[in-house]
Amino acid sequence: MEKSRIFKSMPDTVFVTDAFGYILDFNRSYPYKNAKKGMKITHLVPGCFDTSDDTVNVGEKIFKKQVSPIHSKNAVSGYTVMLSDVTELMTLTEQRRETKNKLNNLVEELNQKNSELQELALQTKELTEHEEQLRVAQIIHDDIGHSITELFTIAQMCIKLRKSDPERYLKLIRDGKEICRHSSFTEQHHQYDSLEELLQYFAHLSRIKVNISINGTEPLFLKDKYALIERICKESYHNTLDHSFADMMTITAELSESSATVSITDNGSFHGEFEKGFGLSVIENDVISSGGEIKYQTKNGQGFGITVTWRNQHGQEN
Repeated sequence: MEKSRIFKSMPDTVFVTDAFGYILDFNRSYPYKNAKKGMKITHLVPGCFDTSDDTVNVGEKIFKKQVSPIHSKNAVSGYTVMLSDVTELMTLTEQRRETKNKLNNLVEELNQKNSELQELALQTKELTEHEEQLRVAQIIHDDIGHSITELFTIAQMCIKLRKSDPERYLKLIRDGKEICRHSSFTEQHHQYDSLEELLQYFAHLSRIKVNISINGTEPLFLKDKYALIERICKESYHNTLDHSFADMMTITAELSESSATVSITDNGSFHGEFEKGFGLSVIENDVISSGGEIKYQTKNGQGFGITVTWRNQHGQEN
């Protein structure tokens, strides 16, 4: 019997029929246990003559079939039906197809994630640029803006004291020159051993009277807030110089192991609607980012005030 070209090896089962499809001979009954000579092949393999190359299911098995006509005297005298078990091949083919689909889905998902990463990278770049712009703006506000406010205050005082108090007038002139050279409130890397030292140093540099009241024992966690407290004091001070007729500030600190509250008020007279400028907006964001709370005293007819509270969230002990 001629070997089929569609199979890599000899078929598992081969049936030989007459022209009407009755079995004349077969080499194996696998997988057809009831196969007998004289039985019609279509009872075992329905539609086997419909196509010459197809598959047929027998139980859980899948067989590749090929039907070849047998010619005798220029007429079809019978058929050869060859069956080969391709269950494993079909299973592997299906697994390969599923794996390929999964791979295509993963590639599509990866491309989508890459697009999202590129978008995030662009947003990060824009955010970094925005933060740098904000940092520069804050430097300009804190350093140059505050220095200008101080110089303006000194100029007003000089006008009043030029004739009445020449000695103080000359001292103010020297202070103004020092501010132009290097603002006393923009010193970097100044280290403080305690909140009291920080506030006393601030009061020393202030050009208006500053009363300080510290109640309780300073908690350890407050040391991480010194730089921010110093900025809050500076912002309050320059807001007082710029927007108020106050001549005195009061700083009160209520301290314990579990919390720390710093309140800064002036003896001016607040009027109108309260609007946060750039400086206060930045301060507020920094206070919230540090885990604190900030409140404002903005009652008409009273001095302006800022109160900041932090709580010991990490259980640090003195």
